[in-house]
Amino acid sequence: MKGAWRSTARPRGGHRRRRSVLACLSVLVALGAMVGIAPAARAAATLVVPRDYPTIQAAVNAAASGDTVVVRGGTYTEQVVVSGKNLRLRGVDEDSVIIKSPTALTPYAVNAHNNQPVTSIVRIAHGARVRMSGFTVTGPVPCGPLVSGVVALQAATLDLTDSRITDMRPAPSCPADQADGRGVAFGLPPFIRADGVAGSTAFGSVSDVRVVRYQSDGINVNGPPSPPQGKPTRVTVTDNVVVGGTQIPGQQFGVSVGSAVATVTDNTISRSVCTIPGCGPDPINDIQSGGILAAFTPPGSTFSGNHVSHTDIGIYQFAGPNCCRVTRNELRNNRFFGIVIQDGDGLAGHNEITGGRVGIGVVADAVDTKAILRDNRITRTTMAPVRELQCCGFKATAVVERD
Repeated sequence: MKGAWRSTARPRGGHRRRRSVLACLSVLVALGAMVGIAPAARAAATLVVPRDYPTIQAAVNAAASGDTVVVRGGTYTEQVVVSGKNLRLRGVDEDSVIIKSPTALTPYAVNAHNNQPVTSIVRIAHGARVRMSGFTVTGPVPCGPLVSGVVALQAATLDLTDSRITDMRPAPSCPADQADGRGVAFGLPPFIRADGVAGSTAFGSVSDVRVVRYQSDGINVNGPPSPPQGKPTRVTVTDNVVVGGTQIPGQQFGVSVGSAVATVTDNTISRSVCTIPGCGPDPINDIQSGGILAAFTPPGSTFSGNHVSHTDIGIYQFAGPNCCRVTRNELRNNRFFGIVIQDGDGLAGHNEITGGRVGIGVVADAVDTKAILRDNRITRTTMAPVRELQCCGFKATAVVERD
């Protein structure tokens, strides 16, 4: 029938329109492939230990960047390594969530000076970015290697808060020349090689952390003198409590800054006293411990608002000319010096120094050294408020100024 045929016939030009629509769709598909239309973003996950995974490391391995690992109360005897991921590690409570050193720790680096292995309980590496809070990290640690409770290296970033690092030292039976332990470390000096590379940078902060019972350094900030891309290790250290005291003879520093830039403010540091043979009050011929050490440090660091007591030297600037602003610190009853500026010009201003033999020492035995001492308040010293010490043909000059 004609009518039936017309009722089922396609409108005139329909084939051409269908071909046009299909062509447009093909173009859109091709464009989508070219610009890479992204799939829907993955939602960040929360992994709970031990509910979802029996160990912290198992959860870290399973996590993707952006995830959070929550750790419930318990003692976890393990090494933890975060490599190349951006994670949050959160303990529910620092008193009940304990990461304990295993009897043996796997090294990740070696000290080229003495072939001493270098290891840690928690390691943040290879560009990882980690926020970590709510943990106790504890030893005792093995005799022999240099052990850090928590370390960041290889351009990683660590923000560590609200935690406790304790017993970073081996058993008392360990010989003194094999005993080493640090609380928190950022970066590596050039004589330590990790993955065949000399030294390493790191970035971040440590705040509201208590470090007690360590062998060498409470908090160590370091790096290579010539860092990659010219970016030195840079760390903020604030509002921490660092308490020294050795059971194995040693040299200690509460906060130690090497080839790095650090902002060290409002920390309470005490009881770093040298106990090895050769300890004494003379910075030229003897060995000292200290509250804060800046050694071979480039310009840019600030030490301010810290409370340092009962150490050998409260704040010690060594071989870092004009590296640091040392201002408005409270230094009490440090047995040899409140502040020492040695072998490199420096500035110390508006510090309050009480007790000890000497308030501020300016020392030259490798280069001429001038220190600007601006409006420091020094009382109750047994020898002198300010003292210049020099040898070997070099000159120490203390310039005392008042505002």
